[in-house]
Amino acid sequence: MNEQTDIQLHFDVLSCRALVCCEGKDYVLPGAYPTREAAEAAAKKFAWEKLGAQKRRGRKPSDLAIWLR
Repeated sequence: MNEQTDIQLHFDVLSCRALVCCEGKDYVLPGAYPTREAAEAAAKKFAWEKLGAQKRRGRKPSDLAIWLR
């Protein structure tokens, strides 16, 4: 079964901080990220762990779709 989850990443270039919105909740990622791409990679890993995608076969963090804002 192919599940699609809406994951949004809000990256603030001034503070280099990232906010991830998924499953109706917002999470501020720890640390600062030098680029939007670094924040996206961290968001994918966070969502992968938070949503339990690692338990699904054949899935890895890079398989998740992230909407950049």
